[in-house]
Amino acid sequence: MSKSYGFIITRHVNSEVTNQYWNQCIRCIRRFYPYRKIVVIDDNSDYKFVKADYDYKNVEIIQSEFKKRGELLGYYYFHKNRWFDNAVIIHDSVFFHKRITFEKFVSIQAIPFWHFEPDKENVENSLRIISELRYNELLRNKLLLNDILFNTSQKWHGCFGVQSFISHSFLVYIFNKYNLNSLINKVHSRPDRMCLERIFGLIFSLESPFTRKVKSLLGSIHSYKNNFSYTFEDYKRDLLVNKKLPEAVIKIWSGR
Repeated sequence: MSKSYGFIITRHVNSEVTNQYWNQCIRCIRRFYPYRKIVVIDDNSDYKFVKADYDYKNVEIIQSEFKKRGELLGYYYFHKNRWFDNAVIIHDSVFFHKRITFEKFVSIQAIPFWHFEPDKENVENSLRIISELRYNELLRNKLLLNDILFNTSQKWHGCFGVQSFISHSFLVYIFNKYNLNSLINKVHSRPDRMCLERIFGLIFSLESPFTRKVKSLLGSIHSYKNNFSYTFEDYKRDLLVNKKLPEAVIKIWSGR
């Protein structure tokens, strides 16, 4: 029997503009994956702005009871709910303009969507969060010693936005091994969520052999055109006026 996959979108709506994000995200997914289940995890949206553009089919919306956990929520709820065998976990600000053949990856443990080179940004906060996990000494050493790991197969890379393709069985394994449920009480802010990019990157590098060989599906986020500055307005202009997009899978930034 073939393994299934679906999509998990983390959503935060705080204006009429940001309400367009999740709607566009779903529209783009439906263009290339018309029958795949989509789960939207809502993180503390202002519901006076939340409005679906269509009566979406096979879309489940989960209202999270945990506010401001952001990127962690896709993993937390997928761990608790096996909606499919594998999940594409993305932000609501990611728009597909080509079909990625995820069927090719259903037998791997996990792979980030984009990666970045390891850095020392907010390392003390990462260490604080790691201290609550099992095998924290292993993770701590991996985080701090990366500069002297000359063998590139031993190095970790960040998982940008904590966005990935991941199997449910692997997620259950790492949740149990590292006690990742404890993160729900330790992640409360954007800086905390940025630390998750490093922590999940560390764990993927330790536990997923495929990730040690292939850093990400789409390459380094620092090679992405207009990275960290490409807005929804830029995207709409390129899509509707210029008729040319900078990438086939679009990520926009808004700093919510």
